[in-house]
Amino acid sequence: MAAAAGDGEYAENDGIQKLIPIVNKLREAFSVMHEDPIDLPMIAVVGSQSAGKSSVLENIVGRSFLPRGSGIVTRCPCEIRMHATESEEYGMFKASSEPERKYYDFNEIRLKIESETNRLAGKKGLTVDPILLDIFSPNVLDLTLVDLPGAVRTVTEGQDADTPQKIHQMILRYIAQPNCIVLAVSAANNDLAVSDAIALSQQVDPKGERTIGVLTKLDLMDEGTNARRIITGEDDTAPKLKLGYIGVVNRSQKDIIDHRSITDAREKEAQYFASEPAYRSLFARMGTQHLVTRCSEQLVQAIQRELPTISKKLNQLIYQKNQELKALPDTQPATLRSMMTEVIHAFIDAFNGLIDGLKKASGLEDTSELVGGARIEALFSSVFRTEIFDLQVFEATDGSLAEDNIRILMKNTKGLGGGLFMDNAALDKMIAKQIERFRDPSIKCARMVYDEMSKLQNSAVDEVAVLGAFPKARLAIIEVVSRVLSGQHDKTVEHLNTFVEMNCHRINYDHPDFDSVRVMHEVELRRFGDEENEEEKTLVLKAHSGQELTNEEKAKVRGIMERRQRAAQAQQPRSADRGVASHFQGGMAAPATNGGAAAGQAGLGGFGSAGTPTPLVRQTSKDLQNSRLHTFLKTISPKEQTQVEQVVALTDAYFSLAKKSVVDQVPKYIQLLLVEHTQKKVAKEVMMLVSDANVEELMSPSDDVKIRREETQAALEKLQEAHSMLFEVSKAASTGL
Repeated sequence: MAAAAGDGEYAENDGIQKLIPIVNKLREAFSVMHEDPIDLPMIAVVGSQSAGKSSVLENIVGRSFLPRGSGIVTRCPCEIRMHATESEEYGMFKASSEPERKYYDFNEIRLKIESETNRLAGKKGLTVDPILLDIFSPNVLDLTLVDLPGAVRTVTEGQDADTPQKIHQMILRYIAQPNCIVLAVSAANNDLAVSDAIALSQQVDPKGERTIGVLTKLDLMDEGTNARRIITGEDDTAPKLKLGYIGVVNRSQKDIIDHRSITDAREKEAQYFASEPAYRSLFARMGTQHLVTRCSEQLVQAIQRELPTISKKLNQLIYQKNQELKALPDTQPATLRSMMTEVIHAFIDAFNGLIDGLKKASGLEDTSELVGGARIEALFSSVFRTEIFDLQVFEATDGSLAEDNIRILMKNTKGLGGGLFMDNAALDKMIAKQIERFRDPSIKCARMVYDEMSKLQNSAVDEVAVLGAFPKARLAIIEVVSRVLSGQHDKTVEHLNTFVEMNCHRINYDHPDFDSVRVMHEVELRRFGDEENEEEKTLVLKAHSGQELTNEEKAKVRGIMERRQRAAQAQQPRSADRGVASHFQGGMAAPATNGGAAAGQAGLGGFGSAGTPTPLVRQTSKDLQNSRLHTFLKTISPKEQTQVEQVVALTDAYFSLAKKSVVDQVPKYIQLLLVEHTQKKVAKEVMMLVSDANVEELMSPSDDVKIRREETQAALEKLQEAHSMLFEVSKAASTGL
């Protein structure tokens, strides 16, 4: 036992003994952080329900405080952290709803453990979430023990059938950690070969390098038997543990019923080992006090082994928590206005950066798709441009470009008098009707840009991470941007409607790019064929454009026109010479057999030589008249055919010219009114929030942020305390104090 005695020097050194409070402080920090970033050394108490595990723990603490009863009482881990003090003795549950409350009555501590168990695990359930119990007493050493549920093989009524397996997994979860010292509690009056505690420890520590065997109920062994050979290591049948076995005597059931104090129980235990022949010579290695010292020694040694890792990780955690604290906004009233100004400037920079493509805007490095202003530009140069240029003048869905409709429109614009030449009014209406088709794509383009701007607004808000801490300010900024964006969208649509309407009302035939002469010439070429040579082409084009011609050129033009007229007459059907009346008569004109009388009668459209009207048909029914009118409307003369082709060609030419104007002008309207004006107004109106009297309300952090800041601050303080304690220990070790 020389080694054991040498190990005791660690416990006697005040500087070294302070290592345990450092670990306890780190555990407090990790509890606040809701994580375990360091595998801290600990002692886990393992045993079956009947092995006396609870009594061992109470003997170590020196107080009766653990719940007792039938069935599974311990249903979650309980970390018992003991702190040596000079006077007061009390307990605290720092992870409960009353973390600052001190429990001086240990019966209340028992009740609190029961209530915390029910809170964490429910009435009959299990949980790995631990209860954190700090015990401050002048009668303890600095030590941390984890009380785990007792191993069971059967369940009571109302419990899940897999409860034994869940407890088994929970125990292994703790003791499998390399820095965990296993306190394996077994009853000495039972065969160690069937000990649940030893079996569990051997699963994770097969060589017995970090397991301390605790033998209970030595006073209840059969007469003539004892555990001396197990404790001395002479029993070859007992599992070998490098840290050895320690025998203890707990309070009996009668002692518990009689409320015998732990102090009296320890005295009784000492008397037993001093008087029992089998253990008298082993007195210094037996009993609860030696167990406590041994546990403290082993825990300190484990901490010493991990000290470099703990120190390095501790520095990293302090840095990490400092960074987290900086990321969480400072909610001091004096800094709120300046903070809001910074937040708004950050939002404006992010919003404008996404639109303008500035390198400082995050998210622009993503090459998987277009974002921000580049996406809006693609809408203009690709989507909108393609949709406009894909519009064809001959694809009007309402039938407005059908040959009959165009001819009727031309007749209607001429009115009663008719006329020899094509009227501009018909062409105006045709072109205006086509320009009207630009309205929907233009408004659609504005809506797509509006949608993109809305997405950019959300992206800019998300980019300013600190806004997540101030939901009211975030909402206020979104509301301002949405209101400005909606207003600018409405204004943009209004201007686009005006743009389309003014182009419908003002048809500019004098536009330098609208060559009506060439268009008319091309119509004639399509109708009558091409001239014989380039000279005739040039000459006819010169005549159409109104340029002065020589007499020789005039003669050539007359020849070309006569040739065309003969070609047109050759294509004209004989029935086309019939007058209007013949169309109303349904094609029943009298044959020219009676000289001019018959011809005259037909030509006068139903009036005889005496000037008296003759009926078109014997019975003038309305249906028959409509039928004849329909026949007339469906009949087109070569002249009308030419005029129709001219109207369509001129409409197509002007429509093509208008496409270029729309593709050029509409994006300019949208960019100016919906994008740039929105940027300016957003910057102005969002900045007005800073002067708002409710700035303190807008900058009030969310409950989540408040909690996170408080938890981060608390964890940082505990980490810094542990760091200071570690520094003092290192200083003491280096100076030999």
